[in-house]
Amino acid sequence: MRKERLLILLGTLIALIFFYIGLNKWLESKSESVPPPVVVKPTPPPPASPPQEEKAKEEPRVEEKKQTPPPEPQKQKEDLIAQKIQEEKTKEVQKTPESKNLTAQKQEAQKESEKVEKVKEEKVQKNTVAKQEKQAEKPKREVREYVIQIGAFSSKENADRALGKAKSMGYRGEIVNEDNFYKVRVRVKTDDPKKVLAKLKATFGGAIIKQ
Repeated sequence: MRKERLLILLGTLIALIFFYIGLNKWLESKSESVPPPVVVKPTPPPPASPPQEEKAKEEPRVEEKKQTPPPEPQKQKEDLIAQKIQEEKTKEVQKTPESKNLTAQKQEAQKESEKVEKVKEEKVQKNTVAKQEKQAEKPKREVREYVIQIGAFSSKENADRALGKAKSMGYRGEIVNEDNFYKVRVRVKTDDPKKVLAKLKATFGGAIIKQ
């Protein structure tokens, strides 16, 4: 943004200089193109009046001299404009090394950030590939329904409590009276019965696949 502003200022200053120079030339050409004043020759005077002719000849010369000198304030303005242009050029020369250093630092930071992003993307790609490979390596297991016994109780109350707990965990179950015991069994559909057994053992203290 600073460079653009400086370029705009330089352009306006140069345009003003050319404008003033063109104006001066136009004024000079105008002063040259103005026809000299018409001198009316008087009738031949008597011999006693020669000084009047000399005065008539000198008057147009004085008028011509008054029109030729250019106005001084324009020269002063041109000098001020030239000084401002030189000051701005010196400022630009001083700022250029600092701006170069800043741009170099920004470029280095961008390169480092791009490298970090590339490393992250490579890691993500490797992880996704590894997950896909693991999933491909794992054989698909068949989902089956298993009957798992989670306890055998002498009292029906304890069996009811165990069954209620299993139902609260989302299992379907029943109580079977067998060998003078109330056996609590649940039905589970899964492709990994070992995992289910480990969970039920941790909750009820024991679990056996019956079917």
